[in-house]
Amino acid sequence: MKHLRIRSYIALAICLAGPATPSSVAGAERAPDEPLRVAVYDVPPYGSADAAGLFSGASVDIWRRVAEDLHLSYRFVAVAQMEDVITGVEHGQFDAAIGAITITPDRLARVEFTYPAHRSGVAIALPKQTGPLAAVMSYVAVVRDLGSLIALTLGLLVVIGAMMWAFERKRRLAADSGERGVASLYDGIYWAAVTMTTVGYGDVTPLTPVGRFIAVIWMLGSLALISLVTTSLVARLTADAVTSAPIVRTSDLDGKRLAAVADSSGAEYLEEQHLQYTKYANLKDALASLVSGKSDGVVNSVGTLDYAISTYFSGVIPMPSGILAPSYMAFALPPNSPLKKPLDRALIKITASPSWRSLEPAYFGR
Repeated sequence: MKHLRIRSYIALAICLAGPATPSSVAGAERAPDEPLRVAVYDVPPYGSADAAGLFSGASVDIWRRVAEDLHLSYRFVAVAQMEDVITGVEHGQFDAAIGAITITPDRLARVEFTYPAHRSGVAIALPKQTGPLAAVMSYVAVVRDLGSLIALTLGLLVVIGAMMWAFERKRRLAADSGERGVASLYDGIYWAAVTMTTVGYGDVTPLTPVGRFIAVIWMLGSLALISLVTTSLVARLTADAVTSAPIVRTSDLDGKRLAAVADSSGAEYLEEQHLQYTKYANLKDALASLVSGKSDGVVNSVGTLDYAISTYFSGVIPMPSGILAPSYMAFALPPNSPLKKPLDRALIKITASPSWRSLEPAYFGR
């Protein structure tokens, strides 16, 4: 019964829409009992067809769940170019389009969009940095990030040196002692520094009972501090080298040789920012230009970038670590489509479900 009610609703809405727009006229040409014509923008991992014609991907999966919930029959049509997808939906050649279709103002002026199916964002892939200069810059960036920990360590060093001087400065050594005590603030800080680094030259030593007690506490405490600083530096440097590239602001892109897939969300973003870029037919070719040195950065949706890098350029191109601008992906529909309300309701329910939230990241290699 639910199946019949939904089909009746869609058929009635199509009839009521009348000849108001070209898309509604084209949509009316499809009989109510015919399968929906669903365009799949052929970009993995959101949607793609294999050699046998079987469709898979994150958007394909969520569409199947929605269609099952609404008891909709449909057939997929693979479309390679974004402009063909939007034009086909706009003129009613397709009843819906799914895949890596980002909601943008230009597209919204031509087609309708459902409730967002995927959270996304425009990101940039940068080449892997190598050589001594890259290592130094990476080290400087990590030291800057750990500035509070390093400042705390240096502060404690000065405090301990001052305390040692305060307790030791009044001590006068016997002429034949052969030992030099902490006679100045400089001596105190010097002693604290060589003790912290476990060098311990022994040329300056505490002579009072209180000074020696402070020395024992500082020896134990400095071991913990140095271990903490060292392990933090190594961990951050390793993570920076293996997993990420630096986050880039839009203002940093001026003067760089940028690349993007034609008509993609990355291309639209660069055009909005009035930045020059080279167009490529697909993301794999765009990323190959990054490896070969023909471009300095590739701009695209972050999920597609993650998938393409992990599939084709793992270990060669670092994963993007941030986004230039947030965005959302949704199903595209012809204007005044009767499918919008039922699809919205189903998408809200499915995208909020724990099963989908746990499954979706796996499509992007996360």
